[in-house]
Order: sequence, then C-alpha cells, then structure tokens
Amino acid sequence: MNKDFIKSKVIEILLDKYITVDEESNSLHTAILPGNMKKNKIYVGDNVIIKKSYDTYLITEIIKRKNFVMRPPVSNISQMILLISIDNPKPDYILLDKQIVLCKVKNIIPIICINKIDLLNDKLDLELEYIKKIYSNLNIELLQISSKNEIGLDNLKDKLKNNTSAFSGNSGVGKSSVIIKLLNNSSLKIEIGEIGSKTNKGKHTTKYVKLYNIDKNSFILDTPGFSSYELYDIESEDLKKYYDEFSKYECNYLDCNHINEGIAECKIKQAVNNNEIDIQRYERYKYIYASLKTKEDVKYK
Repeated sequence: MNKDFIKSKVIEILLDKYITVDEESNSLHTAILPGNMKKNKIYVGDNVIIKKSYDTYLITEIIKRKNFVMRPPVSNISQMILLISIDNPKPDYILLDKQIVLCKVKNIIPIICINKIDLLNDKLDLELEYIKKIYSNLNIELLQISSKNEIGLDNLKDKLKNNTSAFSGNSGVGKSSVIIKLLNNSSLKIEIGEIGSKTNKGKHTTKYVKLYNIDKNSFILDTPGFSSYELYDIESEDLKKYYDEFSKYECNYLDCNHINEGIAECKIKQAVNNNEIDIQRYERYKYIYASLKTKEDVKYK
C-alpha cells in the first residue's frame, strides 16, 4: 500500500471524530470523514484507509466488513467471549444460547468464559459439570476464570491475541472488572457494577461502545451491559440450523421445526426422549423459537 495511505481500525467514535489504530505501527490517529463520504456510516470495529492532509487525517475508504452486529453496533468481530458467572448471578442459559446462535449467524467464534470459579462448592460443581457436558459437546471452547482472585486470566489473554474480541454477557457477571484486569489498568474509566443485595441483579454500568487495544492487532470490546438479548436478522424457521446437535438427525419432513410435529415424525423429539439431546437445551430452543415467532406474528399482522 502507498505509504501515504494507512490501514487502521476504528476503536472509538466521538461525535464526528474517529479514533483509529494504525495496523502497522499501532499508533493512534484521529480522523474525520471528508465531505464526499459523509453519507457513509462508520462503526466501531471498521477497518478503514486514512490519509494525512495537512494537519488532519481523512478517511478515504471503508474496507468491506466481515460481519456486523447491530446491538450494540460493532463490526469485524472475530470471536465473542460469552461471559457467564457460576453464581451471583446464576448462569442465564437462555441468554447464552441466544448469543451462541448470534455468533453462528454472524460467523463469529464463540468462547464461553465462566467467571467467579472461586465460589465453587459441591452444588456449583454440578452446575459446572452441566456447562461442560452440554457446551463442550458442541465444540465450544470453555475457559474458567476468577477475576477477583486473578485465576485463568493469562489463558484468557492468550486467546485474545490477533483477534477482535467482543465481551458479552448479562449484567453482574463481571465484564468490566475482567477487562480492567486484562488491560492491567486500574485507572481505566470503566465503572464496575456491584450486585444489588435486594434485587441480586447487576447495575448497568458501561456507557458506550469502545475497542481497547491490548496488543498489536489485538482488540477487545466491552459491549454495554444488558439483562436481555433479543435475536434479530433470523427467522424462527431458520433457528434450528444453528443448533449443531440437531444436524445429525433427519426428520421425516424437511421443514420440521421440532416444535409442533409429532414424535413419530420428529427425530429431534425422539433424540430428546432418548437423552441424546439435552432436554433443558431443547426446552430453551422451544422458548427462543416461540419468542421469534411472536415477533414475526406482530410484525406481519
């Protein structure tokens, strides 16, 4: 590439200014959109070409995105760290299953990261075994960490190298505190949410979307905290495509959604009855399917 043009990644957007990181030198540059490109929408995570013009950097090109996630709006995510806590709050498996579906739809590698393992006891050991049994069988990598006791953070950091990794999870699982530990920057201005003793729910703390540069070509993204995560860009009838455990079964009807069909025709229902497919994950599939179907019915009325 012509040395006058610099390939960079947008890590933060402040009004009409775009904070970018140079792919080669890892240097920070603040760029703007010239008048002839104002109609273009730029998101955090976009790879762009910038050029210096006098004392200003101009964005001259937006490189085609690998993927785009609408909520929150970020692009070019290579992997998503699906952070759950073993307790306080307890794992939200419906949210986790939705996030895995989203990753598959958007061609993002999911990694399940279990925080607060310092809380493990006999009862929670069973919870951990359930997570391992179900999700390891789906070929999803599992990591165990304790942000509080700094257990497993080096292993997690290794997974982030040469990736743009989004951290996702419901409120209270410790997203912001994990990121602060990974960045080794106690002065970082990310508020850490405490668990409310009365509601046992985490407070929403992260204010905006930003990529943090942890190494050359290695970025992490703290997505805003949320307690619900609605799927989009997917129809209810397509949901089954993103459940890997369904793929080895062939139902009598090609359009079987494994919901209202009879057990004689539906191989998935037979597999659930035979304990070949986890019944709890199947019930969550039915719940997610019904949620998508309800939204479709309202939309197309």
